[in-house]
Amino acid sequence: MSRIYIDTCVLPRCRIETARIYREAFGDMIGFELLPMFDLPEFEPNLEANIDFLREVPVSFHEPVFFVEHSSPKGSPEYEQSMHHLRMTKKFADILHPSHMVYHVNNCKVTPDAKASMLKTSLENLDELREIFSGVQILIENVGTDIKGDKLLDQQEFTDLCREKNFDVLIDVGHANANSWDLRKVIHDLRTQIRAFHLHNNDGVHDLHNRLNDGTINFAELMPYIRSEVPDAELIIEYTRPEYHGQPLMEDIETLCRMI
Repeated sequence: MSRIYIDTCVLPRCRIETARIYREAFGDMIGFELLPMFDLPEFEPNLEANIDFLREVPVSFHEPVFFVEHSSPKGSPEYEQSMHHLRMTKKFADILHPSHMVYHVNNCKVTPDAKASMLKTSLENLDELREIFSGVQILIENVGTDIKGDKLLDQQEFTDLCREKNFDVLIDVGHANANSWDLRKVIHDLRTQIRAFHLHNNDGVHDLHNRLNDGTINFAELMPYIRSEVPDAELIIEYTRPEYHGQPLMEDIETLCRMI
């Protein structure tokens, strides 16, 4: 059975200890993707209190999303703020040794005249991040949605960039669906570089991070294709709403297990 990771964003805020129920229910097949939230004052103390638990389980990292913007140039307030959160993250990466860390090329809105410079800056900041997190595999995620105006790369641009730079890749199927990407094609085109998937559903327009069975993605059809094209990729359930913690997520883990 493939290992399934759970993004910690679904847990009640700053209560990493609540993740134990998934290990108790499913054992070694469960790992966790840690999403740092150092903007919340109680996050770091709770993380430190649960270090022993996290040392015992498979862990990957999602870099901080809030207050991190890689398309901001060095010296800007946004860059300095981003580096503060990333230095905090590095402290715990040195302790937990994550299997990888997810990278967002941008989190902010994109205007046509700024697109090229934003991407150039983000790639420069990626090089710096690789130096800081040496030894940690960095995965480039397809991010942003058309409706929010924060998508820096379309499907072909994302594919071409990842091929040109030989990036290790994480495919977020929810983001791809919200942007009407051809999921099977992007998976096929990048199959030798994909290391992980973010799994969640939506209405085909908004980035809702719904449960697997709540949206326009047919996971019963998609998952066998994913397993045939990228059999060793990590599968990460990325829910963002704490109301899915507990029984709803337990049910969806069981559903996912039957699909793979």
